[in-house]
Amino acid sequence: MTTDIQDKTEPCVLLEWDSEFWKLAIGRVCGVRLGTERLADVDAWAKAHDIHCLYFLAPADDRDTVEVAEESGFRLVDVRVELTQTSTELGPVARVRPHRTTDVRTLREIARASHHLTRFYTDPHFPRTRCDDLYDTWIARSCEGWADEVLVAELDGRPAGYVTCHLDRASSRGSIGLIAVSADARGNGLGRDLVLASLAWCCDEGATEVSVVTQGANVAAQRLFQSCGFRTYSTGLWFHRWYGN
Repeated sequence: MTTDIQDKTEPCVLLEWDSEFWKLAIGRVCGVRLGTERLADVDAWAKAHDIHCLYFLAPADDRDTVEVAEESGFRLVDVRVELTQTSTELGPVARVRPHRTTDVRTLREIARASHHLTRFYTDPHFPRTRCDDLYDTWIARSCEGWADEVLVAELDGRPAGYVTCHLDRASSRGSIGLIAVSADARGNGLGRDLVLASLAWCCDEGATEVSVVTQGANVAAQRLFQSCGFRTYSTGLWFHRWYGN
């Protein structure tokens, strides 16, 4: 679980949560540009901190940065697609409600099977079972307060999907975090219900704009968000670089 890191004096930052979860020293390159001089600073920092893996997010249209990254051992693991829309007032969505404590076990099971297109699964250095654990932990802690709200979609009286909602009150911006529908409940419109319910929640909380991030490979998710009024705002390239510790 990482956040945007732009203006830092150091070339990289150590990601404490990621490092603790993976039991590896994980860092992230600060900023979005990478040249030969910057690369030397990045490598020196990684060596000084005994880093196992560095994350780097580059603009998709920066050919020079991408070239430097690829030639220096960074591996492309994901295309990041961010979509946004102006917050719109909506009514309640019948099949969606706030989560309950009794939902968490089912939501964790859904999470373990629902995020296989993300960059951690596409990087073979991360064990798949541990990737399952990541999203299991993510939704459980979201229900404990990591998210500002977790909404649950029901089908036949049982929890069948979730969406995590976040609000930055300082900027009046809302965002969708994790969203998933269980495999046996897909095709019933629950994904759309969850998106619309999250938009309603963000609007009710005072957000003027809502954003969501998905994977370039996740065409179904992009179509879902676009059908709910989202439009592509930016694309980026996630790279991982592993060091031989």
